[in-house]
Amino acid sequence: MAKDKKGSVYIQTSKGVYPFSILKNAEIKSSSKQLKQDSKWMTENDLIPPPYSPEVLLTLYESNSIFWRCVNQLAIDVAGLGWSLQLQEGKKENKVELDKLHALLWSPNPDDALRTILKQLLIDWGSMGWFGLEVVRNNKNEIAEFYHVPAHTLRVHKSKEKYCQIRDTKKVWFKKFGLEKNISPKDGKEGTFDIKTRANELIFYKNFYPKSDYYGVPNGISAVGDILGLIGLRDYNLAFFENYGVPAAIIVLEGEWDTGSDKKVSEFLNTELKGVDNAHRTLVVSQPEHCTFKYTPLGKDVKEGSFRLYEQTRRDDILIAYSMPPERVGVRVTGSLGGNVAVEATRIYVQGVVEPLQADLEDIINNKLLQSENYEFKFENIDLRDYDALVKQYGYQIERAMLTPNEARNELGRKPYAEGDKFYMMSNLIEAGEPDEGLNKIEKKLLDEQE
Repeated sequence: MAKDKKGSVYIQTSKGVYPFSILKNAEIKSSSKQLKQDSKWMTENDLIPPPYSPEVLLTLYESNSIFWRCVNQLAIDVAGLGWSLQLQEGKKENKVELDKLHALLWSPNPDDALRTILKQLLIDWGSMGWFGLEVVRNNKNEIAEFYHVPAHTLRVHKSKEKYCQIRDTKKVWFKKFGLEKNISPKDGKEGTFDIKTRANELIFYKNFYPKSDYYGVPNGISAVGDILGLIGLRDYNLAFFENYGVPAAIIVLEGEWDTGSDKKVSEFLNTELKGVDNAHRTLVVSQPEHCTFKYTPLGKDVKEGSFRLYEQTRRDDILIAYSMPPERVGVRVTGSLGGNVAVEATRIYVQGVVEPLQADLEDIINNKLLQSENYEFKFENIDLRDYDALVKQYGYQIERAMLTPNEARNELGRKPYAEGDKFYMMSNLIEAGEPDEGLNKIEKKLLDEQE
């Protein structure tokens, strides 16, 4: 009597070869990543949790190059081009005050420059939706220093009058900037404290989010699906090449195989076939009589073109979320209208994103940090001018005595030169008359010059 035919089914994945029964019975279990102890402590201290996990947002930020570049480029465009203190209209110069303001801005704290602090704040804002700026006062109650506080460590109290920074088991409290009453930096409770024992102030700025009165969200929140899609695409390709191009497959051993044959096949595929060092190795299967070995690849016909289209669509959606022109993050766009579209896209980005954010930061610095009645802080803006067109325009005006060379150089941001304040007129201009008469005069002048 013939023996019953036996078979074994194995699934090859990018992580290895496993019996089908194990994968069939496996269950995906989810659990909260938030520590219950920390959650309980926050509830007891009336701290409001953010609408989205800061740790998850940071993971997305550091896992996708487009998201990373959009956030960092925006920070550079807003605060990385320089700044100046300008005298307000109708005010008189005050050197003592100007020097004092410059001293604070040039050295906001012993470790960081102003540009570094502003960039850190803007990266927090771009990746998480809010930032925190710690303000330190001296014995005269004047602002002496200010520091960036990592946004992912901050939690807002339900009163919105204080904030808590949480790092592992350590906690530090801050009071809202401008709040008269003092609190303890240890537990956030009100009391009477001296300058050394009282909590410092915190300026909290958020990107408006209708679902939360306490926190903001990054502009990229609307493109989270696209970010995850690109991360998934990256991980798929990494897994494929980690497996040295061997696609996921179903392996079926049918018949009476020798004991341990299935394990040997699994071990070879798991340990001897993966990686560059094991390239071009071959598995030789000696099949017993009436036994079969079936290897069925899965998904081997995925087309590269579909991947590229998927990647481009996901990338474009992330750029849209930040109104970011592709060229500013290193993405080249080709096409007959590429140049004109790029200029217009940059103009929309600067006027709709960069300048409003600069205005908000200028308000914070002027109204809270400096509080000067004579001077105001201003960022340098991205220059959107078409220099080729301007040079032609100013050159035309100089040749017709409408501008002096130095006036044109001043408009272009160039230094004047000694003889540049004179007006000039083209020497070949002639009086208008009859067409033939004008041509004769030009011809005669050319002949005279040759003689």
